[in-house]
Amino acid sequence: MTWRGTQDDSRARYLAKFDEAEAERWDATVAALGRADEDAYLSDLARVFQFRPGMAVLDVGAGTGALCVVLARLPGLAMTALEPARAMLARLKRRAGLESVVAVQGFCDAPLDRQLFGAAQFDVVVSRQLVNGLFDPLTAFDNWRHWLKPGGAVVAIDGAYGRDAWTGVWQEEVDMLPLSATQSAATVPYLLEAAGFAVETVRWMDAVNALPGTRTSRYVVVARK
Repeated sequence: MTWRGTQDDSRARYLAKFDEAEAERWDATVAALGRADEDAYLSDLARVFQFRPGMAVLDVGAGTGALCVVLARLPGLAMTALEPARAMLARLKRRAGLESVVAVQGFCDAPLDRQLFGAAQFDVVVSRQLVNGLFDPLTAFDNWRHWLKPGGAVVAIDGAYGRDAWTGVWQEEVDMLPLSATQSAATVPYLLEAAGFAVETVRWMDAVNALPGTRTSRYVVVARK
């Protein structure tokens, strides 16, 4: 037992909270992106990274597939979605347009998670609103680096969340997760550098943040293996 409990306990809470009802709520709120939202994400991503046909892309913490839907509008990407919650993954699999996405159930931030994929398997690891919920960010970043090909990139999107963003059943997690309420865009790139990445870009997402439905400002970090 540590000052914040164990990773196994944290994972058990996550899986228990993401039952069918919570997955439905998440899908209707956090993962609900309209065409204008998708356009804004693509606009902001185009400023920092070029996705090319043929790239193998891993979406970590894919949830119900919001980011996969955005990237599915780009031609020729081979996408894999990693998500630990069965109810979330089931919704992702049912999404129109994601039939070709390879869905894998699992976490990414423990040493044993590394065995989920082979070394140098992906060109890009992407995430959307995952980093703030990692129990062990440094181990996650180390795993991502292992899964990336030489020269591969991490494209991590997250938000400047405060403590008040963690409500309801999630409120108890705010002091368990190191990046839960980080309002600086410097922390994630700093930790990616500590994990051996070369940070290329740290940028606030102007188009996404201008959307009426964006309540928490988003930023994107691009880092290379």
